[in-house]
This record gives sequence, C-alpha cells and structure tokens, in this order.
Amino acid sequence: MNDDSELFKKIRQGNEGAFTIVFDRYYSQLCYYADKFLHDLDESRSLVQQVFVDLWIKRNKLLIKQSLKAYLFKSVQNSSLDFLKHRLVESKYVNQVNHQFETEDCDLIVEAELNARLNAAIEGLPEKCRQIFTLCRFEELHYNEIAQRLGISIKTVEMQMGIAIKKLKLKLSDIQYIQILIYLFSKNIRAPLQGN
Repeated sequence: MNDDSELFKKIRQGNEGAFTIVFDRYYSQLCYYADKFLHDLDESRSLVQQVFVDLWIKRNKLLIKQSLKAYLFKSVQNSSLDFLKHRLVESKYVNQVNHQFETEDCDLIVEAELNARLNAAIEGLPEKCRQIFTLCRFEELHYNEIAQRLGISIKTVEMQMGIAIKKLKLKLSDIQYIQILIYLFSKNIRAPLQGN
C-alpha cells in the first residue's frame, strides 16, 4: 500500500493503519519543512502534528485535488505562515501595550514631580496670593468668581495672581514655570504674564 491516493482513500474510510503509514512517511520531512519557516523545532513538531490531526478529523470533508504529499506540504506552509502572522500581531500588540504603560508611567511621574514642586512653591506665597492662586488652580475658578467669593475686586485678583506667578517664576525653573502656564491655559484660566 504505497500509493498516496490509495492511502488517502483508506484514511477517508477510517483506516488507522493507512493514517500511520502516511504519518511515518511524511512527519520528519514536514517538521524539517516547517522549521524552515519557524526556526523552532518544537513549534514545528507541534504544528505538523496539528496538520495530521486536522487531516484525520476532516478526512471525510477533504477534497484533495493534487497529491496527498502536496496537500500536506501546502497545509504545513499555510499553517506556518498563519503562525508567524499571529506571532507578529501578538508581538506588536504586546509592544504597543508596554509602550503605552511606559509612557503613562513616565507622564504620571513627571506630573507628580511637577505637582510636588509647585505645591512647595505655592506654600511659600504670601497668604492672599496663595489663597487666590489655589482657588484659580485647584477649584478652577475664573477671576470674577474668585472676586465674588472673597468679596474683592477683579483688579485685586489680577494683581495678586500677577504677584503669585512672578514669585513662582523665581522659585521654579523655566520649564516648570512654562508647564504651570500651560496647565493654567489648558483649564481656560487667565494667567497674566509678568516680566522679570
């Protein structure tokens, strides 16, 4: 029983002996062929074994137009390429997730450091300046809202914010100062730019 077409007819009938002959005949060749794609002998063996499992499970539905040998090699090639595509997608996904976490962690650290330095600088402001700046930054109130809450004029709020910004600029580095301004503007809060 050497002819592959005869062997496949027997396999379709559920003949395990015929299946064993085909397995013994092509298993090593197919593993070597798969390894050309995967460069991993264990993965290659696993993949070839799955091809044989599929051959047995789907034996009644398969229509093999070419030779059984050609079918097996084509199945191994397709499975190898699918495996490589899946691994590539998985690798890209893992890299994207890792990069996202690294970026988020870095952003959180930078934000925490900025907040710590800013809070320390705010604590050093005169009481009225600190109160007004805190309402502006932490409660996100506009100047007219701060004026109403404290019973003072908008002009006083503007003046005290100007003093606060100027003092913070002296205590913080240029980049930290710029970050504070960016933060304030991102919250739609007017922050007067003061000269040195």
